[in-house]
Amino acid sequence: MISTQDGPERHHAARSHVALQAIRSRVQPGSFPLFLVASLFLYVLNGVAFELPGRAILGRIVVACAGLYVLSANRVTFWLAILVVLSLISFEARVWTLDPRVGRVLQDAIMTGFLLWLLVVVLREVFRPVTTERDAVVGALCGFLILLMVFTRVHGLIEALNPDAYRTYGPPFSERSDAMLVSSFQYFSTVTLTTVGFGDIVPITPAARLVTGLEAIAGQLYLAVVIATLVGRVASARRG
Repeated sequence: MISTQDGPERHHAARSHVALQAIRSRVQPGSFPLFLVASLFLYVLNGVAFELPGRAILGRIVVACAGLYVLSANRVTFWLAILVVLSLISFEARVWTLDPRVGRVLQDAIMTGFLLWLLVVVLREVFRPVTTERDAVVGALCGFLILLMVFTRVHGLIEALNPDAYRTYGPPFSERSDAMLVSSFQYFSTVTLTTVGFGDIVPITPAARLVTGLEAIAGQLYLAVVIATLVGRVASARRG
């Protein structure tokens, strides 16, 4: 004899299965929404890494796994991402007996190169004719976050090569931890890329000033060219 409760339970299970299938159909390798969520999560983790170091490292691993899944749509980018993640984990685990300053230079240089490659891959997908309007807009937002992360690492690289290239309140950057440096330069990159410019972190050396100026220009050009072009593309598609 079949229980009368089997009907509602089976109906609920069927609805859950349909919902799961819908999520899987959208969250696939190359999924811009998933990459955007992972990037925003990493942004938050970088901002609080100096307060919660253990959880932040665990969070970075989770974000890295999500990012690798997204990047698996492009085989070359996927394998580059694996090499970058493994190298960064080796630096975090202090596998290499390197001078801390040299380690910071290598980490920032590796991440800068990979992020630039990733930015090219994302923008190439964004402007492909077969990319849907929604994915193109979300991908453009991902590109903006990647651009922010690129300059975050470039500022860190300049500081590692030339200590005290930036002046700020409190102890100089040369005396701060790696997590605090990433957090500080992420904040500085955000206010520079959006041309807010609070002035609490000031570039001192010519190289630091040059990169800061280029970042402000890049932020304006990105919004004016990429985002505006895609918004016009969506508007044209809806009118058509």
